[in-house]
Amino acid sequence: MRTNGSLHLTQAPGRGYGLAYAPFGAAGERPGLRFDDAHDLERFLAGPLRLPRREILEALRALDRHGRYVIHEVWLSADEMTALA
Repeated sequence: MRTNGSLHLTQAPGRGYGLAYAPFGAAGERPGLRFDDAHDLERFLAGPLRLPRREILEALRALDRHGRYVIHEVWLSADEMTALA
């Protein structure tokens, strides 16, 4: 079964990046992943999450401008969600 949620991306001080998945309807803290640079984040979004290139480029541009970005309507399986924790 796949669960719908949002992917929260942030740019941390020192040019690191954070990623957390929040299933819709879930409450509480969202553990996440850290990436050292934009290339690592881009590889993860394209690889395991299989996001379209257009969405990845939009996210990276928004992170550079605003330091945060949310991708709505991300469908993940239970195993994929566990990998994000």
